[in-house]
Amino acid sequence: MLNQYLFALRAAEKRQIAYPDEPLWLRDEGGRSVDTALNADNAAMVFYGLSHGAGNDKVTNEILSLLSPMLQRYEAAYEKSQGKWYQEEYVETIGVQLAMLSAFQPRLSNLLPGTGRMIPTGVAAPTPPSVSDNARQLLQFQKTSQDEAKQSILLKAGDLARSERLKAPAKERLQVLLARYR
Repeated sequence: MLNQYLFALRAAEKRQIAYPDEPLWLRDEGGRSVDTALNADNAAMVFYGLSHGAGNDKVTNEILSLLSPMLQRYEAAYEKSQGKWYQEEYVETIGVQLAMLSAFQPRLSNLLPGTGRMIPTGVAAPTPPSVSDNARQLLQFQKTSQDEAKQSILLKAGDLARSERLKAPAKERLQVLLARYR
């Protein structure tokens, strides 16, 4: 699954580079790579695997670096159309972001260096309390900001799900995704 997802991301990125003016619709001819890469269920499985050691840091970084511009393109396309087009794609971007934040949140303390690893311990002079406090504050800020990002997405998506801006299939999909990540 991890390799298929990575290949789909690469193919979608290659297609977007070739045609930068308009993102590919999920159901377009040739949209298979986008449908695979942007599908929130696929992303959730991949992120779960990555968060439990299925890939290495290089694979994780490549997936996240390829995925970020794709999500931004679809969000921009949805906003540019004032919510008329790319509804399904936009809903999937919400699901992918929630999957990413949910999968990596439990491991955040392992992904980030602890205060003991942020401050050199072999130094002859004792570490000033302000340095130790700053390291703890940085860790807390990153943990909090990730949780706040997830809550912000959930709040924004909840408002969208209750509005009349989405067509029925996109609205139903969004409600399923919200129920999964609340």
